[in-house]
Parts: sequence; C-alpha cells; structure tokens
Amino acid sequence: MQEKISEELRNEIGKHFMLNENYGKLEDASGVGFGIDKATNSYVVMYIKRDDTHITDIMFGTNAASQDAATLGSILTDMIKGDDIETALETVTGLEEDLQKSYAAIEAPKVDTSKPEGEQVERISTEHQDSANMVLTSFRAAMRHYERKLEGIEEEHFEMSIAKTCPYSMTDCHFVDKVSQEQD
Repeated sequence: MQEKISEELRNEIGKHFMLNENYGKLEDASGVGFGIDKATNSYVVMYIKRDDTHITDIMFGTNAASQDAATLGSILTDMIKGDDIETALETVTGLEEDLQKSYAAIEAPKVDTSKPEGEQVERISTEHQDSANMVLTSFRAAMRHYERKLEGIEEEHFEMSIAKTCPYSMTDCHFVDKVSQEQD
C-alpha cells in the first residue's frame, strides 16, 4: 500500500528538485566521502565540516545522470546541517532503514521463458533507491573519513560502494535489460 504524500512534503521535494541547496565543494572539509554505485559508475560525494559535537557545514556533488541524487542530496544536507552528530546519525540510520524496506518491497521481475535468452527477464528499475543509497552512503563515508583522520590515517577521501539486495535474490540485485537482436 502506497502512502499519500502530503502537500507540504511535495512542495519541499519540488523546491529541492528545482534548486539544489548545498551543492558544490566544501573547502577545508573535515571529511570527504564517496558513495559509489559500481553497476553504473555513478557516485555522490559528501563534504562535511564538523566539530566534536555538530555538523557545522555540509555540501555534496554527484555525477549521476538522474536528478534523483541531486534532489535527495539537497534534502539530506538541508535536514542535517547544523545538527548535533547524534541526531544526524539517527536521521541517517532511520533513512537507511526506510531504504532497506523500499528495496525489500521491490516485486520480483516477470520471467517469460518463451522468449530468447537475454529477453526473458523484465527490467526492474531501482534508480530511486540507488540514488538515495549513494547519498546516505556518501555521508557514512565522509564520517568514516573524519574518524580515520583522527586515527592518523591521511587520505584525500574515503569511498564506499553501495550495497543493494533484492527480496527475490540471495545476492546483489540482478537486472537484465531486454536485448534487441539485429537481423542480418
């Protein structure tokens, strides 16, 4: 069952879709993290500036082809900018739990064995979930980069690949694009 989105929430999403906030590079960031989707070579980079207790500034960037990653990055950074670390982590954890539920709700693709190999499995899109996953993973990576700096590990940034699983697969999601076969 799909819940109705409130008018206020729709307006907030539209605002971030039309004008991304906190987009760009943050100079002198305390932590820089990449959330990478290896399947598409898309990423979100998150720049955080923090002290011992608060996220004092946060910005992000992306190379994702869809607008989803930019919109979601704008929403998340707006939500947690200025928050204390504990509250920001609770927010991200809650969103990660929602994301896992969203992945789990994906219906198994239709399989038609009467079609040729490569055309048997209907293509299922997880683009929205993957975009959210890159945003959340980039935040976790930026926080990890900050922690590693405190441990004396010097590196330019920290990268994490997104993890995605589907309810009908015991491994990562497997999606097969329909292949058009050319006739000679």
